[in-house]
Amino acid sequence: MQGLKGFSAGAKRRMLTSSKDIQRATPRISMHSNKYSRGSVLIIAGSGRYSGAMKLAASAAAEALAALRTESGYVTIAGPKRIVSSAARISPVFVIRELSGPIKKQLSIIKSIRHDAVILGPGLEPANIKLELLKGIIKMEKSSGNCLVVDGAAIRALANHRELINNCMVLTPHDGEFKALAGINLKGAALKTRISAAKKFAAEYNCILALKGHKTVITDGKRLKVNVPKSPALATMGTGDVLAGMIASYLALHKDAFEGAVAAVHAHSMIGDKLYKKKGEHITAQDVAEAIPEVLKQFDITRK
Repeated sequence: MQGLKGFSAGAKRRMLTSSKDIQRATPRISMHSNKYSRGSVLIIAGSGRYSGAMKLAASAAAEALAALRTESGYVTIAGPKRIVSSAARISPVFVIRELSGPIKKQLSIIKSIRHDAVILGPGLEPANIKLELLKGIIKMEKSSGNCLVVDGAAIRALANHRELINNCMVLTPHDGEFKALAGINLKGAALKTRISAAKKFAAEYNCILALKGHKTVITDGKRLKVNVPKSPALATMGTGDVLAGMIASYLALHKDAFEGAVAAVHAHSMIGDKLYKKKGEHITAQDVAEAIPEVLKQFDITRK
């Protein structure tokens, strides 16, 4: 119950994330399952201009690895040639699709890729993605019943087009991204203020918000959960990419996007705390991704 001063004991119990949230969102895997039946995730990366291609590829690769390790059976990275070529060099495991040509062609390629959930993230800044393409992706995924995880630069791309936000989206901003998105500065704000701002935004735009911080607030405007870690293990670059991949993996198999987001946030936190006991303040995003199976295997349920 640490870190929730000012809340009643009952409110704390209802509010705090727990292992039960992971159990609730973890599907039963059939002995007869295959890579497609276990959920598919598509990661759409942005501009590969200049020297940023490898960095963006690394972010996409971290998301892909996290999704595969969490539960997904099939993950595709799609984007400009420079990004997907770099991602392919990072690991031969990833399925790669190049996005090029007119917007209609790119949308057709995206539609042809098998997927149950999408991550919009690496490099999808306002200057790097055309509004028509962004609108097309969002409309297509909503009509298909797929959820989108909007992370990193993609959040800033939506900041000036908040009318595109909908109930099929999980947005994962940190305080700086939330300021760009909502115009509210939450740096140093009390938890109650953060909760109020997050709930108001999620309710107004009918979306799910995972407001990242030491105490991450997850809400759909009505339901609310707060994750309070036991360590500062995840305060390092790249761990947000891992979280995005984990959220997308849960969304690909679990119908309730809020519950999926809550499960991923708590699992991500559990992994960080476990690693902190072993490595202290010397943890990388790769460490987090590689430790996913060790923590999540306790929640595996197999049926005949």
